[in-house]
Amino acid sequence: MKIRIFIAGLFLTVLDAAEPPGTLRAGAARADITPDPAVLNWVTGKPYGSVHDPLSVHALVLDDGTTKGVLIRWDLVDVSESARDEVRRVVGAALAIPPENIVVHASHNHSAPWSPVWRAGLRSQERDTWWAVRYMPAQNEFPPFAAWMSRLLAASVEAARDAAASARPVTLAVGRIALGEYLHNRRPRAPAWGVVVAKSAAAPPPTSPDWNPELLSLGASFGPLDRTFSLVSFRAADGRPVASLFHVACHAVSIYPSNPALSADWPGPTAQKISAALGGEALFLQGCAGDINPWRRGTAAVAEMSDGIAKKTALVARFSTQLAVGPLHIARAPIALPLTPAGKQRLGADTVDAEIQIIVCGPLALVALPGEPMTELGTTIRAASPFPQTIVLGYSNGNGAHYVGLPGEKARGGYEAGVAGAGTDACAQLMIDAAVRLLREAAALPGMVPVRFQP
Repeated sequence: MKIRIFIAGLFLTVLDAAEPPGTLRAGAARADITPDPAVLNWVTGKPYGSVHDPLSVHALVLDDGTTKGVLIRWDLVDVSESARDEVRRVVGAALAIPPENIVVHASHNHSAPWSPVWRAGLRSQERDTWWAVRYMPAQNEFPPFAAWMSRLLAASVEAARDAAASARPVTLAVGRIALGEYLHNRRPRAPAWGVVVAKSAAAPPPTSPDWNPELLSLGASFGPLDRTFSLVSFRAADGRPVASLFHVACHAVSIYPSNPALSADWPGPTAQKISAALGGEALFLQGCAGDINPWRRGTAAVAEMSDGIAKKTALVARFSTQLAVGPLHIARAPIALPLTPAGKQRLGADTVDAEIQIIVCGPLALVALPGEPMTELGTTIRAASPFPQTIVLGYSNGNGAHYVGLPGEKARGGYEAGVAGAGTDACAQLMIDAAVRLLREAAALPGMVPVRFQP
């Protein structure tokens, strides 16, 4: 039983003695963040012109009676460091939650704007990312974009308030299934030597109608691929989902670039179909997708992929396993990521400040990484984590050094290792070390991890 009272603009929940201490409460909600189609498309520099499907912000609020946390998730390309700070400021104030207990995460959706920048200086002399202003100036003074900046913050607060108001005691469950049929590592690994072929032997490129992601040519081998699809369910006492977090590493680029309209890409309709099938709110969490694309693109591919994932999710939900609920723990660590010569020139600095963050509850750990980590960062952190249900997110709390691969990835060349990756080969290990350190420190806290699992 609970009583809700309204004080100073906030709904507060008072629990009676029937709710035992340490009970995990969760609530989820969403709000619309679709901008006016007059806003300029960062790919073309022209107005988006129309809305293919709407963009959303989702909020998940967690509370164990001692610690409160919020996950804010946008259908946008990124989360700028400035946007992170603004969201933490307004959501933290609205819900009386410490700003450091708020994660801001993006689906890396290319058919939407880059997140706004309210304050310069967080990336030295680079204010807006170079991608966002390649074909147009910053839009902050453009009335449709300025209105959207305000709406983005207001909608994030709206979703967070609604999530907090709907919070209730929950159990926690996890399930997994393979999703390799929809995924493709776009960085095949060329042989160092020994191949003698004509150019005509190369397989058709992704732009060709004859392209087949299952086919490699010129003696290449496949790049790493994590085919894991994870479903984390927060369930009410009646067993119905309050929130379903679904996680996989895969770029949201099925609509972009051939269709210039605003869209939430494949994660948008997938979330809607999962919500319709399971009930509650479905929130997509993007993994370490820096080198992972969907297997095909276009509206037909989106329909096929979203249908297929929704069906698999229903199966996963049937066979999910309930997890023990432990104390809610949220922590973060600042790191300085060293920049390449080109990165130093662009930012006017030797390093860029970044942040690693974790949310832990029982055996479940969410790890939030900045920028655009490649898939091996996620699998490496997961393998080293003392928490058996570890899920690693990219595109969280800032752009960091953008694309980041394991040491040696730069030598393989390509777009991600060149102009798109501002950091040196050392960045990945710094991010991994900070994440594993936070996880191990959390595991060592009293009551967090059974003795036999402590590092």
